[in-house]
Amino acid sequence: MLARALLGVRRERTYYLPWITRRGVDCTLLLSNVEARFKEGFTRGPFLATVTQYNARGKTVGRYEVSLHDPTDTVEVSLGDTPGHGFATVASERINSDLYVTLSDGTSYTATHGRHEFVEQYPPWTAAVLATSTALLALVGRTLPAFARDQYVYVGPDSRSHVLLMNLSNVTNRIRVVLTAADGAARRALLRVPPRGAHLLDVGRLTDPASVTTACRLRLEGNAWFNLYLVGAGARDLDGPLSLMHVK
Repeated sequence: MLARALLGVRRERTYYLPWITRRGVDCTLLLSNVEARFKEGFTRGPFLATVTQYNARGKTVGRYEVSLHDPTDTVEVSLGDTPGHGFATVASERINSDLYVTLSDGTSYTATHGRHEFVEQYPPWTAAVLATSTALLALVGRTLPAFARDQYVYVGPDSRSHVLLMNLSNVTNRIRVVLTAADGAARRALLRVPPRGAHLLDVGRLTDPASVTTACRLRLEGNAWFNLYLVGAGARDLDGPLSLMHVK
């Protein structure tokens, strides 16, 4: 908290969800407000929300105005079918839960919920200092480890993990990736994710081809706030049915 105060960093409460689209795979946000049924004085609609969709480059590619008539109402927001990925934010004074994103190929579907956390706003002078320092560290494959995440992923001949990384800040986030296999061998990569952008990490590209499915440890360190969702790519990689999973 002291470091954020000295650097002028603000945290804005935000509900966000991941999105990923492929041809033949529909990505839809489901918005409801069941929680309002149990809050005295909050049961009367309409419940208004604004959905903003960011792509991998951090550009706004969609903005949707949503209105729920009552606590039992559900609204679907289609996020398009052009291949892409990123995250979407939901801004509302009266909707704080019961928001999901689904992927469907017409036969099967998967769903996961979003997170009511925050996004970080860095002032220009702090952003400039970060840009200079992280560019220098990148020369030796490093970053400022302000935030870190540990996650298990899997690789194999029929299926493997992808990791959807979301840069939840207004500065460029250099994220250092260290993948440690079961035999202890480690592979490293340094990703550059634009402000409010995203990166779909193919774990299989960091390991040798495996004859059986194995679990690996993934360590991620970034110079700004980020979070992740696991994407199950399936035997046909990203051209087949996909799964999307929230992790903690």
